[in-house]
Order: sequence, then C-alpha cells, then structure tokens
Amino acid sequence: MKLNTVRTSTHRRVRSSVLAIAVVAGLSLTGCGGGSGEEGGDKQLLLGHGASPTNPRSEAADFFAEQVAENTDSSVTVQVQGAEQLGSDAEMMVSLASGTLDMTANSQGVVSSTVPEVALFGLPFLFETSKHAHTVVDGPIGDEIAAKAEEEGFKVLAWWDNGIRHVTTGKTPISTPEDLAGLKIRTPEDPMTIDIFNALDANPTPMAFNELYLALQQGAVDGQENPIPNIHANALHEVQGHLALTGHKYEVTPLVISMSSWESLSPEQQEAVQTAADEARDMQRDLMEEQTEELRTELEDSMEITTPELAPFRDATTGVYDKWSADYPEFVEQIVDEADATRAEFTG
Repeated sequence: MKLNTVRTSTHRRVRSSVLAIAVVAGLSLTGCGGGSGEEGGDKQLLLGHGASPTNPRSEAADFFAEQVAENTDSSVTVQVQGAEQLGSDAEMMVSLASGTLDMTANSQGVVSSTVPEVALFGLPFLFETSKHAHTVVDGPIGDEIAAKAEEEGFKVLAWWDNGIRHVTTGKTPISTPEDLAGLKIRTPEDPMTIDIFNALDANPTPMAFNELYLALQQGAVDGQENPIPNIHANALHEVQGHLALTGHKYEVTPLVISMSSWESLSPEQQEAVQTAADEARDMQRDLMEEQTEELRTELEDSMEITTPELAPFRDATTGVYDKWSADYPEFVEQIVDEADATRAEFTG
C-alpha cells in the first residue's frame, strides 16, 4: 500500500470522526462545550485522546471517567473516545476550541502550538528521570504555564506523563550523535523535538503518528523517537531493529478542558473533576513507570538495545537552549533552575 493511499484513507476517517463528534454532541442533552452554558446541573463531557487501548494514557482516561462519576454522584459523566476516533491530537485541539469537544488528553507538541511555553518541558536532557520531571511540572513553573493556557481558552487539569523519549532505527544502531547524521527520523509536529534532531544533524521528518508504522515498514523514514510504552503499544519493534536509550527529552501529556465547559460546572463539580484529574494523573504516571521497566525487558527479545554515552549528545544540543532562551529567557531560566534544584535526588 502506498503512503498516499494511507493519507487519503486517513483524511476520510478524520472527516467521519468530525461527523461523529457532531452526532455525539447532538445526542447529548447537555452537549459538548458544557451544553446550555448554565452552571451546574447534570453534565456529559466528551473526552478524546489518540492512544491505543493498552497505553497508560488510555487506561488513565477511563479511570478518570470512573472517578468523575463517583466523585459527582454521576451529575457529571465523561464519555471517552480514544485511539484517534475523534481525529488526530491537532484536530482534537481544534475541536476543543470550536466547542465540539470538551476535553482531551493531548500531546505536548500540539498543545505547545497554542501555548509555546509548554514545549520547554522538553528541553534536551533537562530531566534525569520522569520522577525528576514531576517535581518541576507540578511546581511553580507548571502553574505559570497552565495560567498561560487559560488565556488561550482552555484549562490544564493535570500534567499527565508521556515519559522519557528514546530513538529507534531500522538498520543503524545509534551510539554517537554522528550515527544520526542524515537519518530521516520521524518526529511529531513539535518544534522542540525538531530542534533537537536538527542539532544532532539528523533529518527530522514530522509525520502523523497513525502513519508511522507503515512509513517505517516501507523505509520512508529511517527511525523515530518515543517513550518505551508508546513503542511497544504501537508495535514499532516489529519494524525497527535497534533501540538506543538516549533519553533526549521528557514530555507531558496535558489533560485539558475548554474554559466554556469548565465554567459550565458548579464549584462543587469543578472540585470533583479536578480531584479525579489528579487521581488519574498519579495512576497514569505509575503505569508509565511500570510499563517502561517491564516493556524494556520484553523488547530485548526483538530489538538490540544500547545505552549510548550521553555527554556528546548533550554537548551537541546546547544550542537548543540558546535558541529557546532568546524567545523565553525568564521561563527557560526558571525551568532550568527548578530542575537543577532537585537534580541530585535523581542521579546515580
């Protein structure tokens, strides 16, 4: 099957998904975007995400829906549609803005297209581990960036986890930055990731995630980068022979709700939804950690796994800090300072 055929099929599916959103909104008594706009009352919220069923994002979304119903005595219910049933991450953010979607557990890169400061969580080699990242994203800088999101019309309920990211390749094992030179590495539509791989002299190739497996299989790209649970859940190990534990960046999964939907809830409902989001965040982070360890071992049966010396990679990507500091000097300084303040707790 040709990639053009896949893209055509994808576009048809997306058009169908948009229609599905409209149907769900029409059938719901309260509707998406908070229904009539009156505060309180029974509410049904539609939450979309792009993860496959076994991914921690998917499991956490289902858990969140259960907790919302429990915490509100079912005065608020959440209908979850995953696996890109409602479109890509980018399309779901458009739906959120237009009022045809209430909530989404989305990707860092897509959200950063609206709130650029979100991308700063992904500065190269900023965090030692995911737990190290949590100490920062749950602190003052996370709150300040969340406030920026509210100015753009949506509220960050919680910073879920999308893990530390690593590089896979089909034929070329990665031991040094020079090994990446000229390789076509699929990235999300994320400016930080693109900057990192440009700095490593690779050829970053943004591509929709649902096109990635076939692109790797056909050799349209040489490799890609993702956290281990995403690599496994989407069977990328079937079409990639090498996994290099580069740990080049961390990413959040922002759980967001449109401000119109949020403001349609009573204060008591808002508190209950926020509690559920925090509970689901903790559960999702635990799942990411568990799966990362378990699946890394499982992947050893199908991939050659290497642990490169990271100092040369860090040195090669220092220019990324210079670039982002030019645009967001205070935020970059703050996030680096907060990461450094706790770094010793997470180093060997």
